[in-house]
Amino acid sequence: MARPSAPPMRVHGDELLYAARKILNIAPGIRGYGRMVSALLPCLTGVGCLYQAVATALDRRRYPPPGRLLKIGGTDVHFHATDRRGAPTVVLETGLGGMSSAWGWIQPEVAKFARVVSYDRAGLGWSAPDDLPRTALTVTRRLRALLHDGEVEGPYVLVGHSMGGMFMRFFADQYPGDVAGMVLIDAAHPDQHRRSPAIRRHMSSGFRMLRGVPLLAGLGYVRMTGFFSSWAVGLPERHAAEAEAFLSSYTHLKTTRDESLAWDAVCAEVRSTGRLGDRPLAVVSAGKDVLPGSHELQSELAALSSRSIHLTVEGADHVTLVTHRQHAMAVVDAIRQVVQMADRER
Repeated sequence: MARPSAPPMRVHGDELLYAARKILNIAPGIRGYGRMVSALLPCLTGVGCLYQAVATALDRRRYPPPGRLLKIGGTDVHFHATDRRGAPTVVLETGLGGMSSAWGWIQPEVAKFARVVSYDRAGLGWSAPDDLPRTALTVTRRLRALLHDGEVEGPYVLVGHSMGGMFMRFFADQYPGDVAGMVLIDAAHPDQHRRSPAIRRHMSSGFRMLRGVPLLAGLGYVRMTGFFSSWAVGLPERHAAEAEAFLSSYTHLKTTRDESLAWDAVCAEVRSTGRLGDRPLAVVSAGKDVLPGSHELQSELAALSSRSIHLTVEGADHVTLVTHRQHAMAVVDAIRQVVQMADRER
């Protein structure tokens, strides 16, 4: 995972210094303190940047990628596949800002009955960043190239969590002959922010917060405070440590911010997709902390196929469906059912 270059860090420091000066020099009585803090701030930001750079380098040494790095379109993409054969291959796609470590409970269990692939989108986890747009088309084309170069033959059972569900729907629309079935884990609906004011407020608040996160990550603040550590709680110990390390990474969090900025464009792409016909589909929904309108939207996703099951996991929220073992096992069962249905048709 690349560290931020020196120039962006200087820009960040200058912006922070300007803001501090503007605030601290408003009142004449505290102008002296403002000058003092302004003088110290470059040192403090410099120390924060150094701390972040050193800690990131240590993380890269401490947590090597569990899979392989494949060069796809000039970008190193992390790809982790099991060797089991004889059943439709399961392909796992994380949500916004997610990474392959999030499948710490699910991938090993699915590997007991099917070949299973996880990976990191460009700029997330162990995959290198790139300058391509964060669109569903970009993600889909890269994933298909990754599966081809990784010698993973279809057809595939596509599994998508949250925003990853929209990417998988677009994949199925682009390459229908490659898809044997689908599992949507509390997947995003392309119209959710339009139709539910509660969801719209929730998303807007989160996206606003993400705008400033890369700056805070570059200064070491996110790492020092464990700002996103709760997103890794519940995973197996090694996977939780990996996730927590990357959730403090400038590159990973900048990519997360960039994915949030592409949300409307991705939704527009997914609205143009068709239904799944009679291909098996499982929709697994959270039963806890559910915002108004979510149940109806999840039911609409289940209606994408004429052969679908819709499971609500009581006590599971949007994140713990993946990160907590007891909830993740419900997801594994749903994947098993779709794999079995798809396998009977081969």
